[in-house]
Amino acid sequence: MKANKLILLIIFTVFFASCENELDLDPKQREDATVTLSTEGGVTNVLTGTYALAANGNAYGGRVLLYADLLGVTGSLSTTDLRWRGSFGELRQMYNKLMLSDNVIIEGTYSRLYSIINASNTVIENIDKVKDPDKQKVMIGEANFLRSLAYFDLVRFFAKPYVSGQANTQLGVVIRPNAIYDFGADLSKERSTVDEVYKVIIDGLNLAYTNLPEENSFYADKYSAKALLARVYLQQGNYTAARDAANDVIENSGHSLSAKYADAFNHDTDKAEDVFAIQITKQTGLNDMVTFYASEGNGGRGGDFTIRDAYLEKFSDPDDRAVFNYVNEDNGRLLTSKFTDQFGDVPLIRLAEMYLIRAEANLRLGTATGDTPLNDINLIRTRANADELLTLTVDDILLERQLELGMEGFLIHDIRRTKQSIDISADGDGSDLLLYDSNRLVFPIPLKEMDANKKITQNPGYGS
Repeated sequence: MKANKLILLIIFTVFFASCENELDLDPKQREDATVTLSTEGGVTNVLTGTYALAANGNAYGGRVLLYADLLGVTGSLSTTDLRWRGSFGELRQMYNKLMLSDNVIIEGTYSRLYSIINASNTVIENIDKVKDPDKQKVMIGEANFLRSLAYFDLVRFFAKPYVSGQANTQLGVVIRPNAIYDFGADLSKERSTVDEVYKVIIDGLNLAYTNLPEENSFYADKYSAKALLARVYLQQGNYTAARDAANDVIENSGHSLSAKYADAFNHDTDKAEDVFAIQITKQTGLNDMVTFYASEGNGGRGGDFTIRDAYLEKFSDPDDRAVFNYVNEDNGRLLTSKFTDQFGDVPLIRLAEMYLIRAEANLRLGTATGDTPLNDINLIRTRANADELLTLTVDDILLERQLELGMEGFLIHDIRRTKQSIDISADGDGSDLLLYDSNRLVFPIPLKEMDANKKITQNPGYGS
């Protein structure tokens, strides 16, 4: 089935004039690029190329998810759920919460996410070359989805967290409303506020929801946009909107939970539970979840990120999720079984997440839209052959998110939105805590961007 996928081709060369690397064209290709953007086929291929940018390992091919776990785990070997054993110093900085402004891996992700934004803007600005109005509408929807996705992770990693119930005037990230073609111009610009960035994200996803069809092959569709909206609203603490968005996906998208927990992972084509997955092929993309979580025999580095007893002890017995792992025979490390297919797709949004969002929002609001919170949680637990709960609290749901969504890129974001702390003391005694809004949990604006952008402000703790 993988061979039937459209090979994602980037028809232009991306260069990095500033760290943001919006679309820059190799001078020897400028004339060809001008021709490309004057044709319907060319603009369509730019959109296809935008998906390829997203599938790269330093974006949604894995690292954006990996960072959330590296930042979220504790510092004590006796209490941490996951342990970083890898040799990449830049990733160890995240694990230790001691990032530097010249971290080239952070720089690469910052650049990649802005290249997604610029390519999306390029599609939107040249959409008049597409003759069919219906096709125009869908392409604008897809571009807005991808752009909102990139902005959402930029603002979550490079800015202080959104705090519900207050004006979020803290600096977010630079908003680029238009495509950049000429990097010889002065592109200096200050960061917009977190509130302003979230407005761009939500407006884009609402437009995507309106424009996109209910089914769109493995590309973003209407319910991909609504599911991401549910995630965004949850991050904001807007529980009514999060509940209603998640309920829409559950009730109307046609998606369903896989029969078995294991069936939700390691496949080459979208399954019923995949609301949106990043497509990985041998020709394009890189599944960096496999790179860092899998054994060498499964295409990884031997298990750079390993499971510790503290995580397993959170599960009740029985629970299929507690044993969805394997021991790497080469080094004895316990590894998750979620990422063992080197060319398997990366499940970015699973339907299980929507049940968890609906349950949490309903419980906090005292409502039962779609179903009761207890029924939603027990549906997920029953799928995993875990005992049903008889009563339910918000803490139960937050724990269920760790059990169901562990190692899928949620940890630090849940810690920040629920205002928890991270224990970084060596013995796990709580003597050294990082609060949810600590400077050490925010990525630095990359040094390359600081050098190129004369108006941008660095995050606290990283110098000027």
